[in-house]
Amino acid sequence: MKIVKNLLAAFVLINAVACQKELKTNQNNVAKNASLSASELLKQGEGPTIKIVSPSSTAKVARGEGRIGAGSFNGTDFLLDLEIITRDEINVVAKEGLNIRNTALLGSPNPNMPGLSVFFDCDLVKPDGTIIPKNTNLANLFNIAGSDDTPGAGVTIWAGWHVLESIPVDVNQFTISVSIKDKAGREGSDQQKVNVTTGSNVATSGQALTPAPSIVGGDGIDDEDGPEVTMIAPSVPTSVATGPATSPMPPFNASLFFVQVSALDKTGAGIGVNENGDGQPDANRGTIVDGTQSSIGPNRFAPGLYVTFDVPLLQPNGNIIAAGDNLAPVFNIAGSEKEPLGVRTTFGWAVGGSLIVPPGKTFVTIKSRVTDNAGKTGSATSIVQLSPVTNGQDLTPNN
Repeated sequence: MKIVKNLLAAFVLINAVACQKELKTNQNNVAKNASLSASELLKQGEGPTIKIVSPSSTAKVARGEGRIGAGSFNGTDFLLDLEIITRDEINVVAKEGLNIRNTALLGSPNPNMPGLSVFFDCDLVKPDGTIIPKNTNLANLFNIAGSDDTPGAGVTIWAGWHVLESIPVDVNQFTISVSIKDKAGREGSDQQKVNVTTGSNVATSGQALTPAPSIVGGDGIDDEDGPEVTMIAPSVPTSVATGPATSPMPPFNASLFFVQVSALDKTGAGIGVNENGDGQPDANRGTIVDGTQSSIGPNRFAPGLYVTFDVPLLQPNGNIIAAGDNLAPVFNIAGSEKEPLGVRTTFGWAVGGSLIVPPGKTFVTIKSRVTDNAGKTGSATSIVQLSPVTNGQDLTPNN
């Protein structure tokens, strides 16, 4: 009995010493935190995250027809789209817009998004036949960026790039590594292995995965065997900036939210698209903007794409695209990849105009539909709220 009492007393003593140590540690942490400024405490919080949302994790991409010394604009032609999420008031620097590309600065940070780094672990063959060495920072090749006001203290930033380059003939798989740093130096990263289509009967380029654009038929009503359409961005629930009431001037003031529409052709009917901008000047290759068609007709580079807002859109040139009219002509980029169930074509747009919203309306409905070459249609709808922030650029610091 005496031994049991002694053991019990020893246990109580050890427990008391441990509690005193824990209390002292907690007191030290409180004192340490009390000496830190609010901004320093914030820096210790959760930093940004970044995710590769296109190509999909199950996709294979075409190799492209470019070879060293014999380049081609018929490259791998997939879209590399990134989703960046911040969670507090320390944000990621981003000057959003319809053209964030700086090819002359390839390998250096992109001044429009200096915290972004993007690397392929294989060489890339440029359209002119020269090489971009593996592990070169490719951030300056991105085309567009936009943001939306997700719930909470942070925002979501999107960036998209149509990859015009080709994959060397000896590479059947490569890894894409991406990272983002915020203004406090906190970093998020993501990585994805991508397989290249191989064999004698595969499409030689991303452009060859899809037929040439042609006039599409059909009634525009969803078909059971039509394309499977999804809208990845904006990611609901979220809210978007309207842009100023007068003609916007992107990237300084505009709505600048990002729209990404994806269509999976499971029947093999084909979704006609000229994704590499064939027929345009070399400087405009890789874009599908068909501005002369605004409010007139379909995008001639992607005639099966039809996207609408339930409010008018005021463009920077003063033109107004009415509610319900097709916005496809002002989309920026498109690309394709091979999925196990078919070919997926993805379209991206940074909204460089302003939403004309009637008094009392607090949301915008976005409808997208894609019609394949057999006249079969699929669609998707998203409803986004309106942010109290007028200009999309004000959601993120631009310096």
